[in-house]
Amino acid sequence: MNWQIALLLFFITVVAQALLQRSYSQSSKLPESFPPAISYLLGVTPIGIIVGLSISHSIHWSVWLVCLLIIEGIFIGLYNWLSFKSIRQLPIARYQTIYQSYEIIVILLGWVLLGEKLNAYQLFGGALLMCSALIAVRAPIKNQSSFRKHVDRKAVVLAILAAITMGIGLIAEKASLHYMDIGAYFIFGYLTQTIALLVLAAKDVTKSNLKAIKPYDVKRMLAMGTLSAFIGFFYIIAITKSNNISLITALSAFTLPLVVLASYLILRERENAKLLWLATILGFIGLLITALH
Repeated sequence: MNWQIALLLFFITVVAQALLQRSYSQSSKLPESFPPAISYLLGVTPIGIIVGLSISHSIHWSVWLVCLLIIEGIFIGLYNWLSFKSIRQLPIARYQTIYQSYEIIVILLGWVLLGEKLNAYQLFGGALLMCSALIAVRAPIKNQSSFRKHVDRKAVVLAILAAITMGIGLIAEKASLHYMDIGAYFIFGYLTQTIALLVLAAKDVTKSNLKAIKPYDVKRMLAMGTLSAFIGFFYIIAITKSNNISLITALSAFTLPLVVLASYLILRERENAKLLWLATILGFIGLLITALH
């Protein structure tokens, strides 16, 4: 598989997963901690183990690596939980635009913790990303005067927290890959994320909640977990085959306008068109500038 095909499949799976998560989150009656945890348990971890064992998998164990795996497991696990809670209440376009601010977290933590320097272009791109997120937060449903009435500020905060936890998790993930190859990460990285999500869900485990899980829920959560696993696989394949992470990172920014367009066409979430499209364009430009410089 060449990188162009891998990137195309990445786009398709990201859009499909976003739409599925949004539609299911609105219809699910389960505790909000259950869908992310069960989707990882049924989909992400089994697929990660199968793929990891089928390719090269080596790892150099140390106390530091264990700490990194715990950190990335906890924070990416928290991201999945916060993401599901937020997208349940926000239109998918607004959530996706706010979530893109995780790039700022990655840049800042990469600079401080991993020694990656910021240049003027990256600072400018980060500023555009922040503007994009702020515009998305302020986008009204009908008109500006109805903003305070309709915007769920708690959901906005959850979306911002999801971006922050994802950024921290990705930094820990990147650091851990210095001590293991991709195959080993698919096994141990996905496993630690699943454990973190199961711990979060443990507080909601009761007989009545377990009985509430229907075959429909299992199918949807399995589908979400499978898509999440393959999103990671296709992205890594694209980076490996192209040997140009900046190019793939920049091109992956197309997922934001694609998700916005798909939510308009399929989910008919058209209420914030003008400002959300402005936020989308600014976010895309910010990501492009940041990735290419």
